[in-house]
Amino acid sequence: MTYTYNKILDQLEGRWICQRTNYIIGNKQINYHKEELKFKQISNIYKTQIDSRLLYQYQLYDKNKDQKACYLFFQQEESEFDTVHKITNDKVKYYRLKIHTHNSIKIKSVKQNIVYYEYIYLINPRFKIIISILRKNQKYLAISFISEIRISH
Repeated sequence: MTYTYNKILDQLEGRWICQRTNYIIGNKQINYHKEELKFKQISNIYKTQIDSRLLYQYQLYDKNKDQKACYLFFQQEESEFDTVHKITNDKVKYYRLKIHTHNSIKIKSVKQNIVYYEYIYLINPRFKIIISILRKNQKYLAISFISEIRISH
């Protein structure tokens, strides 16, 4: 498991140019965003003090919003899913993560009756595609398509 994490997370590191298209189904609204993101591993000095299940700690910097988020990757015992905690300012969001293959990841988050799915496909070391889906009570609310090109490691 750890080797697969190393390989995939290494492919996610770097500076990326991102093109996002969001489609809000209810009002048939489409919007576009272009962003520059930097994803890098940060020190795990306090790993054993935080939680022995903590595998990796990463920081995501959004240049357009001048905002940083910290991602903590935890390995779950006896579960097909691991967990990711996203920390932004004073908010913590919880996600379940599953590595499908050597180049694809499924992320899921549930809050009340709203379910968020994210599928990340690592096409090659410099290109990835992400599809995000938002559902409520089995009804689709929104879909997002994201293409990302790495501009530097």
